[in-house]
Amino acid sequence: MNAPPDPWDGAPCGLVRLRPDGTVSAANKTFLSWVGRPVAEVLGGARFTELLSVGGRIFWETHLSPLLLVDGRFDEVALELRTPHGRLPVLVAATARPDGAGQDEVLVAVSGARERSRYERDLLAARRAAETSTARTAALLAATSALSLGVGVDGVGAALLEASTGRLGAAAASLWLTDPDGLVLRSHLGPASPRPRLRPARKGRSTRSEGEWFVAPLHGQTRLHGFLSLLPSPAPGAEPLDPEIVTAVAEQAGLALDRALLYEQSTSIAHQLQDSLLAGEPPSDPRFDVTTAYHPGVDSLEVGGDWFDAFRVDEDTLALVVGDVVGRGLGAAIAMGQLRSAVRAVAGPGTSPAEVLTRLDRFVEQVDGAVSATLAYVELDLGTGRARYACAGHMPPLLLPVDGPGRLVWGGRSTPLGLGHPGRGRVEDTLELATGDRLLLFTDGLVERRDRSLRTGLATLTAHLDEVGGLPPADLVAALTARLLEGGEGHDDVCVLLLRRLGGG
Repeated sequence: MNAPPDPWDGAPCGLVRLRPDGTVSAANKTFLSWVGRPVAEVLGGARFTELLSVGGRIFWETHLSPLLLVDGRFDEVALELRTPHGRLPVLVAATARPDGAGQDEVLVAVSGARERSRYERDLLAARRAAETSTARTAALLAATSALSLGVGVDGVGAALLEASTGRLGAAAASLWLTDPDGLVLRSHLGPASPRPRLRPARKGRSTRSEGEWFVAPLHGQTRLHGFLSLLPSPAPGAEPLDPEIVTAVAEQAGLALDRALLYEQSTSIAHQLQDSLLAGEPPSDPRFDVTTAYHPGVDSLEVGGDWFDAFRVDEDTLALVVGDVVGRGLGAAIAMGQLRSAVRAVAGPGTSPAEVLTRLDRFVEQVDGAVSATLAYVELDLGTGRARYACAGHMPPLLLPVDGPGRLVWGGRSTPLGLGHPGRGRVEDTLELATGDRLLLFTDGLVERRDRSLRTGLATLTAHLDEVGGLPPADLVAALTARLLEGGEGHDDVCVLLLRRLGGG
């Protein structure tokens, strides 16, 4: 057989001719140098598939040979040649055509793919690195977002444990927090971890291994709050915990615990201040008892613009107050606190309920938000049961006699505080309380609703009292507020005070 022309041997790729049975009939020098076998062994003596790796041979027989029969060609298929130096990655293209004798032959072009394979490996590694980085970023963002929504230490702890056993992939998580006695297990999901070992701050803030657990310190800006312990998932194929991500989440958790502790401290102080604005326990006396209920209209506050109070004017006189400052929230609560203190300051022996309101008229002009406040003020003679009362634009008291139906008391009424008419003084009225009689003072939030008139609300109050009037005072007040506030989302501040006279001196 005549040798092919020189361009055949000088080609930078391997060129091969195959007989119909797959035997190599011709090959250029490039290809022969790659396979590293004697020419006589290759030409006319070896099938092309014998020069391929086992996987390549199977793929040729099951996929490529049928393609040549059906389509007459294939392009750029990645295979591997067996060489004296190991496997050589190549790209193979082939076409089938009739030869001069009327039989089909296959022309094969083989190009080296070592650099391409290295490039593809590098590209795949870069892609995996990018996917890992994206997954890390997503996990960190999800954990940070959850931590930012946690309210208080318990809220932050719950968010941290959920993120740890969720996006971070831990099988179990434990939160250990420091207190004066050392580390305390605050919460956990799954089995609790062993107590982490305390180490000096100079040991760093990285995640460390303690047995099968990963332990990450929770450092705030100025202190160590505790530790997060994570147990890797034993599930087959589970991604291992990433210490760098765990460390980053722990750092965010430490800052979140800073905010949570500051929030709890501020909330505690705010609650104490708010509680101080409300009256304390009423005076203790066998001649009466007082039951109260308070429901602020703003959920985040313990107190609003309504208030109640009960205090002694003298040994035998009890003062009862229920008031309502216009508005809701902190501003109304501040005005309420000042007005409540003013009532105690201006009341005293020899000062009638009407005079108390007159003095308060002058006071509210000096307090932002106090003008237009309403007030019901009652002074009860504990010996005789005689009560003097005055209402400055407030809801009428409701008398519950021991032996009769309840009724609203409409006497002693005048305008809200600070809105009196010139030359027209404050008025008051009296009523008699027998032993066992009760007097209910309340603010308009108990009876006013957008979907009903004030008259309907007062009628509902009176009717419901007739139903529950036989209950003990505490149960009566609870049943009353539950019934009238039912479904009243977004209600105004509500204040209720129930006096029961137990006997004379």
